Amino acid sequence: MKRFFLIIAAAAVSYGTWWLCLRSPEQQLAAAQMDFLDALEGHDWQDVEAMLAPGFVAVSGHNRSNIMPDLQRALGGFATLSIETKPVSLQAARDMGIVSQNIRLVGLGNTLAIAVRERANRITTPWLFHWQKTGSWPWNWQLTQVHNDSMTSLPSELPLR
Repeated sequence: MKRFFLIIAAAAVSYGTWWLCLRSPEQQLAAAQMDFLDALEGHDWQDVEAMLAPGFVAVSGHNRSNIMPDLQRALGGFATLSIETKPVSLQAARDMGIVSQNIRLVGLGNTLAIAVRERANRITTPWLFHWQKTGSWPWNWQLTQVHNDSMTSLPSELPLR
């Protein structure tokens, strides 16, 4: 029994060491992207805001200080929300990376949420998420920019403002 616990402890220490110190930048970036989308799905606005870099900019002209109210209005109306993704590419270096993903929203909610879902699902070009590593820990990634080549501004048919 003692050997069993020693083996379990050694496996836990090995996994912890790998998770903290040995994951590649690509693995770290993929985890950060997944955490960001999970926070959006779960309406975890504090986590979403914490993942935005101080210099964050979006295709809509939003920055870190003014995007949160519109995100909360646009996505907060979903009673159920699932963000389905199809990865196109992920490129990461030691301190920066770009994730390119096709995104589809699935969920039910109020009228605005349905309009957001329908508009978002009409976009067929990949979204580009630009990330920057801000510390030495594997979870210290912040989103610096989000854009989609088919969008130049926030859609006018969505009354977010």
